Amino acid sequence: MRSVRAARRGVLIFLLGLSALSPAVAQPLTKVEVLLDWKALPTYAGFFLAKDLGAFERRGLDVTFGEVQGATPAAEAIGDGSRYWIGSSSGTATVIGRSKGLPIKSLAVYYRKTPSEIYSRAEDRIAHPRDLYGKRLGLVPGSITNEEFRALVALNRLQGDKIQKLKVDWDPWALLEKRVDAMIDYEEMTPAELLAEGRRIIVMRLSDFGVRSYSLNLIVNDAAWASPEKRAIARKVAEAVQEGYSLVNERPGDAAAHFSRLFPRLAPRYVDRSMVSVAQQLSPPPVGGQTRQGWEETINLLSSLNLLARPVTVDEVAILE
Repeated sequence: MRSVRAARRGVLIFLLGLSALSPAVAQPLTKVEVLLDWKALPTYAGFFLAKDLGAFERRGLDVTFGEVQGATPAAEAIGDGSRYWIGSSSGTATVIGRSKGLPIKSLAVYYRKTPSEIYSRAEDRIAHPRDLYGKRLGLVPGSITNEEFRALVALNRLQGDKIQKLKVDWDPWALLEKRVDAMIDYEEMTPAELLAEGRRIIVMRLSDFGVRSYSLNLIVNDAAWASPEKRAIARKVAEAVQEGYSLVNERPGDAAAHFSRLFPRLAPRYVDRSMVSVAQQLSPPPVGGQTRQGWEETINLLSSLNLLARPVTVDEVAILE
């Protein structure tokens, strides 16, 4: 009996030894498709850097990105949940969408104030909201900047009928070809690109004239968040993206250089200028932090401007953990 036990013990030790010498079997990565509310630009550097630097992979995720044109369509797609259940949008689109019944909530906020600017040719000297009187303003159909412009009009008691509003595409050609006198976009997008090209433009930040609300954020579908498996994945996505944006916040120059290597089609001067703007939007830390007070201010602003389909609460809009 003693010899049998010894033999069994020897076999066990041998097998354990083989196990220790054998390479670990890699666990398959969980595939996740994250929706971005615009194309690959420095605004979304935190997402792309997180992927390229392995922040998703270290958390067991194989992340790919989808794109849609605008925060409102992104909120609608994630609310639908049939293909995308997590991705980026804006705080304004999140609150307005929730008021319309979209089952979405914010998991993280990256931009704590509206980054949108009205940009115009320098010779037209549009530096104050009232300078828009008698001018042609280009607005992109379906863009959340339309609601932000409505907020600017109301907060500054402008007479909206004194501003001619025309439909334009996202590119700046309507302005450059003088079909309109001004347009709206995120500070680090078209305005930064035009300035990097040496174009003489004037920018008017909406946040300087009262339009201050949560902007770029990470949202998740309610049903997905209710699933323990997808909730765990969502938290990992948020952690990884926080790593990416933390690099932008702390070392925008390094982030710009890295992003330029990923997207060589973008002019380096534009990426440098744009990344500095993104870093400023991310400050102060913690990156991705959202507060009850911040959401209350955003909701109250939109409610006061009659932009909500129904009243909503902070707990309906955000996941505060």
